[in-house]
Amino acid sequence: MPPKPPGDQKPDTSQDMGPGSGNDSWFRELVARLPMALYTTDADGRVTYFNEAAARLVGREPELGRDRWCISHKLFRADGSPLPLEDSAMAVALREEREVRGVEALAERPDGSRVRFMPLPTPLYDAAGKLTGAISLLVDVTSGAQAGPSAPSDRHHLAEDLETAIAQKQLHLHYQPVFSAAGVLTGFEALARWVHPERGVVPPSEFIPAAEESGLILPLARELLCQACTEAATWEKPLRIAVNVSPLQFRHGDLPGLIDEILIETGLEPERLELEITEGVMITDFDRTMLVLHRIKALGVRIALDDFGTGYSSLSYLHMFPLSTLKIDRSFVANLGVASEAAAITRAVIALGHALDIEVVAEGVETREQLDFLIDEGCNYMQGYMLGRPLPAEQYADLTGRKG
Repeated sequence: MPPKPPGDQKPDTSQDMGPGSGNDSWFRELVARLPMALYTTDADGRVTYFNEAAARLVGREPELGRDRWCISHKLFRADGSPLPLEDSAMAVALREEREVRGVEALAERPDGSRVRFMPLPTPLYDAAGKLTGAISLLVDVTSGAQAGPSAPSDRHHLAEDLETAIAQKQLHLHYQPVFSAAGVLTGFEALARWVHPERGVVPPSEFIPAAEESGLILPLARELLCQACTEAATWEKPLRIAVNVSPLQFRHGDLPGLIDEILIETGLEPERLELEITEGVMITDFDRTMLVLHRIKALGVRIALDDFGTGYSSLSYLHMFPLSTLKIDRSFVANLGVASEAAAITRAVIALGHALDIEVVAEGVETREQLDFLIDEGCNYMQGYMLGRPLPAEQYADLTGRKG
């Protein structure tokens, strides 16, 4: 007998979830939320290709056991907005060879219930015992009363645990390398990780909102920024370190003052630090945003606009902000060579960066074809799993010249 998923309950993998199955609203909602560059559709709006994972949703007959409903985990990480689903559990088979161990994503519904996408510890089998995919995700919908971290009481407990984690330095950073078009390592992006002693891995999509709701975002931001600068200061090579800044963190407190304090405390050269902000920051309180960004720039710190192309920034005032870098969203990079629109947008962003004298970084580079396209089009820098995964700093010691 093949092993069963958690809870000894084998999902019905023969269920048709596509158009014409009675689940049209779920399917259409899913397709509507897929970033353009992650999929292509046929004339009927059916997904015919998803990334490079041989993920095809074909026909109207139930074929989940073969090539039906093979959707990459990236979908659920790429879109953080709520995704309403029917109150049922289902399994999604993945045809990728890429490892996704430890990946977990959450989506919250208006009624407070939680949709959780998590890796199964064992492969998924269909009703006939046939392996449906090398790796799998269990998609579980819980009610509002059982919503885990969605429920107010558990969110409160999570916030309490987070406060303890900050005080006890349980949060740590992984570092993803960034390379120039010539293949030279130029820096790293710092990505937060929290391994809870009882809950296990708590994703940033869960603990960052908890920090914002509980007022812990400023001490959390200080801890992570301090960790990143302290680590980078130990590198013999003058590599850059990029740190994400949440919109709430940007809007509250004296961010330029905090940065200056940490740079002095850690001894990191200002020009080696890059702060990544999202487009949402730019459209909120224009005058204050401009003032804060110019104060940060005056320190000598670089400013990157993250996930460019997915938000609402206006080209009419983009040139007014003191930006050092534009980061092309991974959703466009993922579909290079598949959808002409993705190539056109990527090419346009690179040209825009050059015209404004702003460096361009492409995120999510995973294939040689993507890398070659970006280099040919003049993209300055690239990062992605093909070039290097996010790992603890000590695992990149040979590249950084890390001391101690």
